[in-house]
Amino acid sequence: MKKYAIASLLAFGVATPVFAANPYFVTVDTVGNCSVLEGTPSAGQSALAETAGYASKADAEKALAEVRKDESECKGVVE
Repeated sequence: MKKYAIASLLAFGVATPVFAANPYFVTVDTVGNCSVLEGTPSAGQSALAETAGYASKADAEKALAEVRKDESECKGVVE
């Protein structure tokens, strides 16, 4: 009986998904200010560039550096 209980626990542990930390987003608000945000954009914010988010803040900041060059998208940057 113990063998089955241990095997079940091990199988459950392997099958359990590992949840990643909140992704980072490059966002623009209603005024046109862009920023990097950890977690899902809230009301009044839209995701730019990779709309599924970035795994790291460094990746999101690189994308922000590119997006901020387009003044039609980004009027300013909030850091």
